[in-house]
Amino acid sequence: MNKLVGLALFAAACGTTTKPASDPPPSWGVPITGGTILATGDSQRVVVADPDRDRIVIVELATGKTTEIALQANDEPGRLVEDAAGRIHVALRRGGAVVTVQGTDIVARRAVCAEPRGLAYDTTSDSIDVACATGELVTLPAAGGTASRSVFVDRDLRDVLIVHGNLYVTRFKKAELLALDANGAIASRTAMPTVKRFDQFDSGGAQPPSPGDGTGIGSGSDSGLVDSIPAVAWRAVALPSGQIAVVHQRAAQRQLSVVHGGYGGGGCDSSPVESTITLVTPPDGTTPAQVVATAPLTGALPVDLAVSANGQLAVALAGGKTITTAFAGSLVADSNQGCQTNGQGSTDDLGAPTSVAFDGNGDLIAYYPEVPALVVTQNGAKRTITLPGELGYDAGRNMFHEQTPSGLACASCHPEGRDDGLVWKFAELGPRRTQVLAGSILSRAPYHWTGDQSDLPTLMDNVFAVRMAGTQPTHSEHMSLGPFLERIPAPAPIGMANTDAAVRGKAIFESSGTACLGCHVGTLMSTKQIVDVGTGGAFKVPSLVGVGARAPFLHDGCAATLMDRFTTCGGGDLHGKTSQLTPAQLSDLVAYLETL
Repeated sequence: MNKLVGLALFAAACGTTTKPASDPPPSWGVPITGGTILATGDSQRVVVADPDRDRIVIVELATGKTTEIALQANDEPGRLVEDAAGRIHVALRRGGAVVTVQGTDIVARRAVCAEPRGLAYDTTSDSIDVACATGELVTLPAAGGTASRSVFVDRDLRDVLIVHGNLYVTRFKKAELLALDANGAIASRTAMPTVKRFDQFDSGGAQPPSPGDGTGIGSGSDSGLVDSIPAVAWRAVALPSGQIAVVHQRAAQRQLSVVHGGYGGGGCDSSPVESTITLVTPPDGTTPAQVVATAPLTGALPVDLAVSANGQLAVALAGGKTITTAFAGSLVADSNQGCQTNGQGSTDDLGAPTSVAFDGNGDLIAYYPEVPALVVTQNGAKRTITLPGELGYDAGRNMFHEQTPSGLACASCHPEGRDDGLVWKFAELGPRRTQVLAGSILSRAPYHWTGDQSDLPTLMDNVFAVRMAGTQPTHSEHMSLGPFLERIPAPAPIGMANTDAAVRGKAIFESSGTACLGCHVGTLMSTKQIVDVGTGGAFKVPSLVGVGARAPFLHDGCAATLMDRFTTCGGGDLHGKTSQLTPAQLSDLVAYLETL
């Protein structure tokens, strides 16, 4: 069967189609998010949230029997959790709701926020906590009914966990663990650690900067050591020990280049982004958080993490198309030795694994959405359970998540089609903040901060094939990537915004006195012109749709917040005319921008 799957994927990659070459192929699937399967507490079933097909599939492990539950178009189901009564609750990432499944039927659908992400079940209150990318924490009675609580915590929430009665949430791009008090307010923040990394970057001309060279890239006195900072916390789970395990990325703070292999030359420790697993003893109100171990993993895009009852860990590395397993107690702490491989990797040759889970017997279950299928590993023996539905494949989607010899995938810096929130330093360009891809990408050409990439195929040839040292994109990939990305919506605005302030801010934005509409107009809120607004060069006017979710701001990330863009940096009155605004008016203007 694996050979048949491989042939089907090969045929799709080659772009076989009866349509004219000028007609883009239909786009399939959504960006990989991970964490979309659940093994039930009785170890008899696996519940699959299939975001690519907008459905839930219940699989009987003993027989392989499947039951398919259809959802609404573009619901994009994500995280799942089981309550004490055996009900399964599923977050609908684009549907803005949580559905509850009892048996094989949906018994409730409750709106919660624009972008629900993480779910946790609280046994003490018999309730479901929902963490939203738009910043809300919403609490729902597990048995049904309206929300008992909705509080704003912080933007970009990801997973929610309950450990020894304490509530924690993670932030996606910041790779932070937030401890919350009983009211949902932030009691403390714990960032995943920055480490010294041994770097062997060689890009055929571009070299890493020397530590302490005054560029702000690299640090310390040992040759070859650079800071590797935390980023993109894909998944967090609670361990039986009470620790929290987080799989995330780390970004090496060294210089990149636009030459071939300028993002990494292949081989040991050359990629600017590395996959990492970090174990944290969370704070409990009296004792601060403690990092127990942080160790690199081999492969790009650590999109999911599972833990068994005896402490075995499994990580799905979608970019490397592998699954790595290890025991929490045996992880090797980061030690600057370079090229560490923590755990044992395996591949099932079924495409990219996106989700993993352990059942109560310790059997490992992996989900492969393209086939679609589950692979169950029991005592080293594997069996494949094929799910209903045809093979799903999109050349652009595959390319977007494919690991190149640079050790990167496109999704490494553009997770879920958005951005990593980082500012990268280029030898030829200076600092460049990663740009978001989500939100009408096909209408936003030309691309990059200076608009030097005329269209997406040109960008693909330049970035994927040259800088990332990947293969030359095929015609099918050229035709498919744009339609795939076009389906990704811009980040939703904060749902708990101050409406009155936003109304006043809109009037300020649209007034002739500020001249904002001179550049930010239309559905994209951008003329797409290349202009110099006093920020250090001539750059393309960015779209303001979803701007509130894109901190830090401007091409060099100098503005940590939207308010900083008007006060700390931002070009002054060359960049709109706002020096005459009072602090209260600036606050109203920011409130309006948060609604876009």
